Amino acid sequence: MLKTAQHLGKGLVLLPGQQAYQAAVTPRLPSAKPFVLAQRYVSNPLLINDCKFGIRLWLLITGVDPCTAYLHTQGLVLFSTDSYDLGSLSDDEGAAGRGHITNYAQNVGGTVWNLVMLKQHLGADVYKRLWNKLVSSAAHVACAAMGEVRQEHAAGRVPPNSTFELLGLDYLVDEDMHPWLLEVNGTPSLAVDHGDAPVEQLIHDTKNAMVQDMVNILNCSRRFLARYGQVKAGSKLPAPQAAAVRATLTRNDEASIRRRVEFELKHRGGFLPLMGHYPVLKYAGGVSSSTGIQQQGSDAGNNAEQEPPDAGQQIVASSVSSSVADVNGSGQPGSGPAFSERDKRLFVYMQSWWSKQRKLLALRRKVAKQQAQQEATTGEAAPAEQMQQDTVVLDQTPVAA
Repeated sequence: MLKTAQHLGKGLVLLPGQQAYQAAVTPRLPSAKPFVLAQRYVSNPLLINDCKFGIRLWLLITGVDPCTAYLHTQGLVLFSTDSYDLGSLSDDEGAAGRGHITNYAQNVGGTVWNLVMLKQHLGADVYKRLWNKLVSSAAHVACAAMGEVRQEHAAGRVPPNSTFELLGLDYLVDEDMHPWLLEVNGTPSLAVDHGDAPVEQLIHDTKNAMVQDMVNILNCSRRFLARYGQVKAGSKLPAPQAAAVRATLTRNDEASIRRRVEFELKHRGGFLPLMGHYPVLKYAGGVSSSTGIQQQGSDAGNNAEQEPPDAGQQIVASSVSSSVADVNGSGQPGSGPAFSERDKRLFVYMQSWWSKQRKLLALRRKVAKQQAQQEATTGEAAPAEQMQQDTVVLDQTPVAA
């Protein structure tokens, strides 16, 4: 697959190997966009109703140093409008045939699912394995450019906690249930447009849920005051007050970072934290060969509350390269991205915090179960004062630093 630097699925040409090479090295007319990228074509895609499909997920980067990233558990499944046919690679104008392209802009009005529908089609076990692979890949994406992004922030003297990035991840799934990362979109579309009203509502509900969760996790009402010095558009804070707010919100000490991350974890909605899936080489007392895939990521798309990992589980992973090849699972082990000691301490702290939340969740479920049992037996609400007191005590227990 040859690509130009165009957007919306334009400028794609699909040719056999030797023909693709000749097209890539042959000078094009001045009116034609030059090819800038060649990708190996995945010729064994998983088909549904004889059609290819791609998965659009949303990756939210909330912090750079340390790198904090979240993957939303809702997404869209975008189908090609034509059936898949290896015997017909191009259309009459020489562009890649629509049976080979899943980009929504080239398949307007086509079939669109959400992840719940995909899970129902694949089955819970198959979908769980696929989702775990997607989570691991998204974590590698978040880490891949971490060093360069930090350098740019430092060079631009960007105030801490004043930026974020929403990325669109596009995946193709093959017959072996392996997700291939096709593209990281820096300007993912939030538009809602479809000729079929129920499908348009599905797209709206999926994107709207993600955007609402993004606004909540970013704490937008206060987070960006430090940068803009505004309470609302056109209404700046007085200079002394703006300076005080800026000094508070741009603190980058570890205590302030922990407070920010705790807020994000409490208000994450459908966003799954990826920090436990980073390819961290060594911390928490040793090296693990874990893939970094955690159980809490397996309930995506079914609105189930995701539990944090067990306290005994290490959130470390084996040495891997931050290249795209490793994101797609085809690279060789390398030196891995460089994580700072502050990164590592935050990840350990996060796991400790999450372990505490798991205990709270288990205790609250126990209270609810006991209340339901007593109501079913006596018809009266069960007193749960002692359990509530235990919950309060646990909730006030400090997290290990």
